[in-house]
Amino acid sequence: MYDFRETTPFTGSDDNQRPAEAMLIDGQYIEDLIPGYSTLQVSGRELLSQSIEKQTIGKSDGDFIQYARNPSREIVVGYRLAASDNLSFRQAFYKLNSILHGDSHQVSFNDDPSKYWIATFSDIDDVPKGRNAITSSFTLFVPDGIAHSVATQTADNMPYKDLSDNLLHNTGDDWNPIVWSTDG
Repeated sequence: MYDFRETTPFTGSDDNQRPAEAMLIDGQYIEDLIPGYSTLQVSGRELLSQSIEKQTIGKSDGDFIQYARNPSREIVVGYRLAASDNLSFRQAFYKLNSILHGDSHQVSFNDDPSKYWIATFSDIDDVPKGRNAITSSFTLFVPDGIAHSVATQTADNMPYKDLSDNLLHNTGDDWNPIVWSTDG
């Protein structure tokens, strides 16, 4: 099987078109903040294995599942950074550093704007030396491992609007105790 290689560089001039997996961090695309930056690929958003705590019960077959939980995950973002001169390249890296650092960020990606992650910058690969156009990657740590939905959800008791919200019998203003006696 052949690997896909993009042969035409992304210029950003196509009506502000962004790469498919462009990263939105705290409401802003990095491509809009740093000239010459482009997200190349993202990994770590796929299926996440669960951590299962189990126990063998006596001599019975199989195991008893005590609980299953989602572990943390890491999202790896591959990027390209290019600048026309040394000073612009250094300034772009300083800007990237200031954007990524901090306790936690709300992160989403251009190919799935319906989900976001709460992530913290944790690692960066070595950057090739002596060049003003590089490709590298950085890692985001997602402590809860969960992709959160951006959709807000509301609930009401729509088909039962005319009924009382009190679901417990004999607990409201119409309290009517039941008295039991031995003679019936």
